[in-house]
Amino acid sequence: MNVTRDGIAVAVGAVIAVLLQIVVAPNIALFGAMPNFVVAYALLVAIVRPATAGPVMPFVLGLVFDLVSGGPVGAMAFLLVLMTFLAARAFAVLDNDTLFMPLVIFVAATVLVEALYAAFLLALGFDAGALDVFLYRALPCALYDCVIGLVLYPLAARVLAGAAPAQPGTPRLR
Repeated sequence: MNVTRDGIAVAVGAVIAVLLQIVVAPNIALFGAMPNFVVAYALLVAIVRPATAGPVMPFVLGLVFDLVSGGPVGAMAFLLVLMTFLAARAFAVLDNDTLFMPLVIFVAATVLVEALYAAFLLALGFDAGALDVFLYRALPCALYDCVIGLVLYPLAARVLAGAAPAQPGTPRLR
């Protein structure tokens, strides 16, 4: 497949992630924890396509999330660019052609994104204690994001890795 078709597959997935974040996520929140489809999608793309994952899509997705969520503008954009870069590099180094490593990298990156976003909220004057923000916002949201990502990983591995040229070390579901 050519580069244009690969870009279209990633862009369509990004639009779907934004729509899910706006329409579905507020309706499936549990005890104040809302899933972050944008974070899950950006990290999945970085892990499934580590050689072609760039900073533009995570930045745009993070900026859209910041504008829609009412949080500090630029915080999620910065965190997504940073964590997708780190996740793609970690996957490139640690990949051993098993399902374990992509999932471990995804879970670690998700927890870091949510914890750092909570730190941004605290630093910018969120009216709550540090323990409350981390225990009642960051941790439940990270767990919810992990569940979303673990459910979507097989689909992303099939669709996005299937659109990209075969690369050594990229797990493929058959």
